[in-house]
Amino acid sequence: MRIGVMLRHYEQHEGGVKHYTKTLLPLLFSLGSQHQYVLIYQNPKLLGTYAQYSNVEEIVARMPGTLLWDQIAVPWAIRNKNLDIIFNPKFTIPFFTKPKKIFVLHGSEWFAIPKHFKWLDQMYFGKLVPLYCRHADAFIAVAEAVKLDAVRYVHADPEKIFSIHNAIDPARFYFIDDPARLQAVRTKYKLPDKFILWVGQIESRKNVKRLLQAYARIAGDFPHKLVIAGEQRWSTEGELSEVQKLGIGERLQILGWVSHDDLPAIYRLADLFAFPSLYEGFGIPLVEAMACGCPILTANTCAPPEVVDGAALLVDPYDVAAIANGMRVMLQDAALRASMVARGLRRAKDFSWDKCARQVLDVFDTVGIR
Repeated sequence: MRIGVMLRHYEQHEGGVKHYTKTLLPLLFSLGSQHQYVLIYQNPKLLGTYAQYSNVEEIVARMPGTLLWDQIAVPWAIRNKNLDIIFNPKFTIPFFTKPKKIFVLHGSEWFAIPKHFKWLDQMYFGKLVPLYCRHADAFIAVAEAVKLDAVRYVHADPEKIFSIHNAIDPARFYFIDDPARLQAVRTKYKLPDKFILWVGQIESRKNVKRLLQAYARIAGDFPHKLVIAGEQRWSTEGELSEVQKLGIGERLQILGWVSHDDLPAIYRLADLFAFPSLYEGFGIPLVEAMACGCPILTANTCAPPEVVDGAALLVDPYDVAAIANGMRVMLQDAALRASMVARGLRRAKDFSWDKCARQVLDVFDTVGIR
C-alpha cells in the first residue's frame, strides 16, 4: 500500500506524541517494508529526515496554522500521490480526502475532565476530536480504557477502534545495579538519601496539589523528601501554591526537566514512585518506573490499572487521605515494595515498540482491505 503520514507535530516540543512518532516511524518503514510511505511536513527544513529509507518519499504541505494545514494543505499536497491510507500519529485527520483515514488517540482526559484544560483546548477537543473519531475509518487508542472512553464520551464505533499500548526503550530504561552510576546521578542532582519521586509535567490534571497535601500528612513520620522531576506548565502556580502553607518547603525538591539519560537512575534511587494523576490515557512514567525497579503508587482511574496490571498500589486520586495512606503503607512495608518491584519488572517486558509497530501495521492491513 501507499501510506501518507501527517507530520505537522514533528517539530513541536519534545513531548510524548513526538517521541511516539519518532520511535514508531523507523519501525514502520523497516517492519512494513512492503509499503511505500509519503511523509508530509509543514516545515521544509525537515525534508531529508528519512532519506536513508528507499520506501519513503518526503513532501511539504506549505501552509501555516493547524486547521488550514490539516484540511486544505494536506489534501492538496496528496492529490496526485495515489495514497491508500492517510495516517496521523497525532489526533487529527483531513475530512475530505480519498485515502482511508487513521489516527492515534493518545488520551481521553479531554472528554473526561475537560475543566483541567484551557478554554480554547476545551473547545477544540470537545468539538473537533469527536468529529475525527467519528469520521476516521479507524483509529488507535493507546489503552483499552481510552477506547472505552471514546465510545462512552464521543459515541465512536468500537469496531473501528484498535487498542495498542505505548512502550519504552529497554536499552534506556532498565534496572541499574551499577553503584558508581547511581552515585553519580545522586550527586549531580543533590538527591537525598531517601525520597519519594514524582515525574511528569506539572499541571492540574497531574494532581500534584493533592500529592503535596498527602505528603504533608506523612512527612513527619518518615525521613523521605519529595522529589519532583518535570516541566512546569500553565497551571503550575495553583498546584504548588500551598507548599509553604503545608510546611514542606524544606522537604520538597523540584528538579525541573531531567534528561532521559539520568531518569532511570533517579527511578532506581527512589523508594517510591507516587503518580496519583487524575486521569492518564496511558502513563509512560509508569512503565519507565516498572522497568527501572521502582515501586509504584498510582491512580485507580482510566489507564493506570490496565498498564500496571497488579504491579502497583492503586488509590483514589481525588482522596488526599487515600493517597497519604497509600504512601504510608508502601514506605512501611519493605516486603510489599519488593513484591511490587518484581511484578513491575515482569510487567514492563510486555511493552515493546516492536510489538506496537507490528500492531499498527496490522491496523493498516485491516483497514486497507475493507
